[in-house]
Amino acid sequence: MKSMMTIKEFSTKTGIPKSTLRYYEEKNLLQSVRDQESNYRMYSADQVSLAKLIASLRTANIPIREIQLYLKADEAVQKQMKQTWIRTIKKNQRQLAISLRYLESNQGEEAIYIFEKPPEKVIWFKAEAPVGQFTQAFIFRRKQLIQHNITIKNTYLRYLSGNRKSVHADIGFGVPGNADASPIPEAFTENMEKCLCIGLSFNGELFRIEAAYRKLILYCMTHNWTPTGSILEWNRGGRLDSTDIIIPVKH
Repeated sequence: MKSMMTIKEFSTKTGIPKSTLRYYEEKNLLQSVRDQESNYRMYSADQVSLAKLIASLRTANIPIREIQLYLKADEAVQKQMKQTWIRTIKKNQRQLAISLRYLESNQGEEAIYIFEKPPEKVIWFKAEAPVGQFTQAFIFRRKQLIQHNITIKNTYLRYLSGNRKSVHADIGFGVPGNADASPIPEAFTENMEKCLCIGLSFNGELFRIEAAYRKLILYCMTHNWTPTGSILEWNRGGRLDSTDIIIPVKH
């Protein structure tokens, strides 16, 4: 007959509190049998490794429902589930590292923020104007897109070259994924990928925006954030009266 242990003995053997063992039973993860005379919960020595596995998965923050599925699955499926958990944990680990680095580097820089920008389809146009004077170009292109029934979600300006008197830039419009800009000859489309960004809100007059560019670039250089794309002026929701300077980065 297999060696049986009371819940107290099993708890001592596995290092798992009795309350947790009862919880595992409630969730159909680890079942005990009842002693006919005392009605005590009884566990076999064979269940020790299973109990430790369940406790380890919970420590790794694996949800109860997924553990239930894992215990019922065959070896191949279990292997796939483990790989999925590993990818998720690595992603969370990366996010924690980013959060810690941001908080450590952001002392006294509350205006600078970090965020993960979702993917977005952007329709771009070439433009030229003095620093801070691209409003008319945005208005003109916005009207063009609206005439073609294209909804605008965000607007962007991407500096290309020039000086204060004459800046060459791309002006862009974030649009739904099914938007078709082909009827507009001057338009070109880009699918911006999801990316980590450092941002700085700018509320001054646009001809003074160069100082915000310099501040954001200096912040990235000082704290070893590596740019992975062009610096952008970003107007959330397509408005032109509130600008953020953002730059895609990696840590």
